[in-house]
Amino acid sequence: MSLESCYEQFGGDLEGVRGRLLTDERIKKFMSIFLQDTSYQLLLDSWESGNTAEAFRAAHTMKGTGRDLGFTPLYEASAALADALRLDESGTPANRDAAPALLEQTKQAYELVIGAITSELNR
Repeated sequence: MSLESCYEQFGGDLEGVRGRLLTDERIKKFMSIFLQDTSYQLLLDSWESGNTAEAFRAAHTMKGTGRDLGFTPLYEASAALADALRLDESGTPANRDAAPALLEQTKQAYELVIGAITSELNR
């Protein structure tokens, strides 16, 4: 699998990433680093324990990483989740009712991206 087919598999923005990281070797390096990132597990653990503030932080981190690495589905799903979990001045999430469905979308996007990256890096 090539980077092109990897990004095509999950609907990512390879050309945008190439514009930022400049070489395919650097993209692959950051893809490898992404596989080590703990934000996804932090999101799951925080959600399960009811720590909305920490779940927001994890979703927000995934949003930034997804944007920077052109992982479009992960960026979009985690951005929506972060928006729903964002706490107002009183500590209330913006849209907690929407969060479970958005968490599921984030999980699906994450698994799609991880599967494609793993295939690319293990070829």
